[in-house]
This record gives sequence, C-alpha cells and structure tokens, in this order.
Amino acid sequence: MHEKWRLPPADILHVPTLHGNISYIGRSPSWIVRKVEPAEIRAFAASDHDELQALQQTSINRRMEILPKNALEVRSSPVVLQNARFAHGLVTLSGRFWLNGASGNRARKKFESANPAKGEDSPHIALLRESRDHPMSPMPVYDPADAADLDISIELKNGFNYYHFLTETLGSLAHYLDDSSGKPISLHLPDNSIKGFLRRFIDAIYPSLSPRVQFVVKPTRFDAVRSVYSHQHYLSAVNDPTVDQALRNEGTDPLWMQMATDPLHVKKACMQSYESSLGLLRKVALLQMELANIGQTPRLIWMDRDEGGEARARGISGHEPLLAELTARGFQKVVFERLSPLEQIATMNRADIVIAPHGAGLANMVFAKPGARVIELGNRQIQLHRWGDFFKCAHVSRCRYDTVFADIEGHDDPTTNPPISAGLLGIRIGARAKDRILQIVDETLSQPDRSVFGDHGGAIQSA
Repeated sequence: MHEKWRLPPADILHVPTLHGNISYIGRSPSWIVRKVEPAEIRAFAASDHDELQALQQTSINRRMEILPKNALEVRSSPVVLQNARFAHGLVTLSGRFWLNGASGNRARKKFESANPAKGEDSPHIALLRESRDHPMSPMPVYDPADAADLDISIELKNGFNYYHFLTETLGSLAHYLDDSSGKPISLHLPDNSIKGFLRRFIDAIYPSLSPRVQFVVKPTRFDAVRSVYSHQHYLSAVNDPTVDQALRNEGTDPLWMQMATDPLHVKKACMQSYESSLGLLRKVALLQMELANIGQTPRLIWMDRDEGGEARARGISGHEPLLAELTARGFQKVVFERLSPLEQIATMNRADIVIAPHGAGLANMVFAKPGARVIELGNRQIQLHRWGDFFKCAHVSRCRYDTVFADIEGHDDPTTNPPISAGLLGIRIGARAKDRILQIVDETLSQPDRSVFGDHGGAIQSA
C-alpha cells in the first residue's frame, strides 16, 4: 500500500465544503435527498443442510432489521472540478481523493486497509463526523457558459464488469444529453481490458453522445473539467439542513437519520437508496427501447449465461430438475449477452418473472417493469459478501426482488464458508431451493393482477 494512504485523513480524503475544488453548474440543486417508494425485497434460506439453513435465516433476519423500510433517491448533479486528476478509476482534487459514489467507497476502503484503526476508531470516520458538526459552507456555482468550454470526464472502475459499468457510470452520461458543446467525454479506467459491451450500450442508449465518448487509460490532470457528483458521501460529511429536514419528513423511517448522516453506515445506506443518475438511465434507455420497436420477447425467463463469451464462469449444478419444472410452466432460456443492448432492455422490461443465478446480469433489474418478479439464486458466500448489491436496481424499477440462498457448488462442509478472497464459487440447487423457487413462481403466476408491492406495501421482509 502506498505511503500516501497513511497520511492524516484530511490530507487524503476530499470534503467538498472544507477543501473546495468543486462547483455546481448554473445553480445549486433544489433537493439532495428524497424519500421514494421502495421495491418489495425478500430473502429465503433454502440450504439442504439444516445447520446452514439456520445460519442463512439468522443473516436474513439481521439484515432486514438494520435497514430502513423506506428507500431514498440521492441526487447526482453535473459539477465542475478544479485541479482534478483521473487515474486508476479514482479521482483526486488538489491531491485529495474525491468521495464520489462507489469510487468514493473504494477510496475509503483503501484508506482503511492502510490504517490499523477500523470502524468507530478509524480517523477518516472522525474526519467526516467533525466536518458534519461544522456549519455548512455552501458550494460555489459555476457559470454555465464558462462550463461549456470544459471537457467532460467520468470515472469508470474497469472495462469488463457490467454491474459497475451500468450502475455507476452509464447513468452519468444522461446528465449531459442536452449538452451541445461538442467537447470530448472521457471515461477514465485503470487499463485497456475493455469489453465490447461498453461501446455497444453507449451507442444504443446515447446515440447523440456516443461519437464524443472515449475511453482513457492514461492518468490525466485537468485545471478544470466537468463531471457528475453523487451526493452519497455528502450526506454524512456536510451539515446541510435541507438533508436533515428531508430525513425527518413525515413517513420517513427514523432509521434514515442515523444511517444516511453517519459515515460509518454509508455502505448500508447505499443498499437502500439509489442515485438519481440511475433513474435517468432507466428513463433514457426505455425511451430508446420504444423507438427501436423491438419484436416479441418472452414473459417467463430463465437467465442463462454465455460463459464461453464475455460472462465470467461461476457454475451451477443441481438445477436440471428445476429447469424441467420451469419449462413445463412456460419458462424460456435467454442468454442476455447474445442480445443487442436494446433487446436486453426490452426483454427485461417486458418480463413477468425472471430467474437468474447471481451475476452482473441482474443489474438489468434497473429496466424491469414495476411489479415484475425477479428471483436471484445465491449461496452462503453470496449472502455474506454480495447480497445487497442489487437492491438499488430493484428500488429504481420498483420490481419485486427475491433471493433464494441455496448451497455452494463443490463444497460439502456446511459448517465452513470458503473465503471470498478465493473467488465466488458456484451454486448448487438442492431440493429445498427448488421447492422454494417453484412456490414463489406458482404464487406469482396465480396472482397476475397483484399490486406493484404485493400485500406488504413494498417493505423489505424475510420469509
């Protein structure tokens, strides 16, 4: 780990109202955070091993207890950055790492990895809490005419993961759909491992911007550049009275006041919220889908994987009896990677039920129709290390999202859990998981006119 990460946090991490170098374009946003109707999210313990099933259920109960019942939309805004450097998927402003959405989480994780104190004792948590204790200094506003003379730059974690590309970066382009400056739009990433789907999705969703979009690997410094700012970390670093008022509004779960404004809980808050750029992406993508006039698509889908293509091989076993039952109910296999971007969007948007093993393709929930049932197949590794990643995708579409936790493929000791450092292992579908999935499917098919949020008002629940 580079020695820089061991400097005092105020010299490493950027707080907008303390360190400057960031301005809104044209005017300050009228809102930063607001309550929205959530998706219905459920989880089911379905290991064939009694001891492991009990552990799965305990984890489900704990997760459901700590998350607020409402969802939040967090504002993303076009901004001008000054003295900015884009390198290795992160951004620094005057040498401090910009806490911007998911890339801000990664910067904070690097800081924590380099420093022995963790959690409550971490000095970077103390920095952000102290920052929020001070009266707010409003962020400056940059003249739109002057901003139009600047390039546009957005960070990208890497060029091969569909989930990070779709949920973190692709929506940011929507903020510049009306920009007529003709200035280059750069997506900055760590290396040249760039899959073809990135360009295909940009071409399909943003045809007017696509000729200006370029991928940049070389570290690049700007005196001033336009970008997009997610206010996720702003909530817990800036004493903004409009944020506190929104979190205290009638009908907003009181848990939000602690979770959204305490930097220790940012990761949990991200599970139960989504950035407005993700909502913009959904809106623009569905419009392009309608203009494309896509042909008929199946309503009942098993999401298969093209593991010989761009998808990462993980493996699944024991699913043949389940597939036979699903086929008898009218389900069809669909390999999304073999469809064009707009065909993928249309296929997800028109489906009534989608069943998929855990994987980046579940990010397509962003495009699901309200009330659609999406069933994710997982295992204990996924439950402990990945469950919650897709919550925001469900919230932005307001679909009904279930996760069924089965067993780990090739791992016969239910009392131990393989370390995530060795990679995610496959999923083994046993009798309990098969029966639970079919129960969900049959209940959904027998109630085609259920309201968007079922009988539980959209609340997160365990079962």
